[in-house]
Amino acid sequence: MKRRVNILAILTACILGFVVSAAAVEQKIAVVNPQDILNGTKKGKKIKDMLAEYVQTRQRVVQSEEADLKKLEAELASTGPVLSAAAKQEKQAVFQKQLAAYDRRLQELEGEVQAKKRDALGEFTKAIEQAVQQIAENENILLVLEKGRGGPATGILYNQDSLDLTSRVIKALDSKSDQ
Repeated sequence: MKRRVNILAILTACILGFVVSAAAVEQKIAVVNPQDILNGTKKGKKIKDMLAEYVQTRQRVVQSEEADLKKLEAELASTGPVLSAAAKQEKQAVFQKQLAAYDRRLQELEGEVQAKKRDALGEFTKAIEQAVQQIAENENILLVLEKGRGGPATGILYNQDSLDLTSRVIKALDSKSDQ
């Protein structure tokens, strides 16, 4: 019986020692805002500018095709009353084909833009993750959460400014791009 009490006492002491030592280790949590990193880094600004230029070139194509469609529609409206039924039907069929082609082209261009964004931002996201990981390891941070400006949808309603690694990640990424 005395032996059981001794074993129980030793076991209790070990468990208490483990709990106390685990509690003594500071467990840090931090946040980063990827959108601020995109807006605040040199590479992020280049990516945004490149994507904006890419979108603008696609918009010019769409606007040109849209102008052609409007011109054809106006022509159809102005000449429609004087055309024979067959000629009018033929012009409407041409207009419908061009409208369908325009819609397809619009979807294709939107797909191209989304793919370009995914490619460009995918590489940048990996760079952000690497910088965050390095900072977290250097500062013994247990967990880093993503914070956005979306309010409750981001999952983080409040954090102290001291927990935000965003500015340090921006500095780390900019220093890498300078090298």
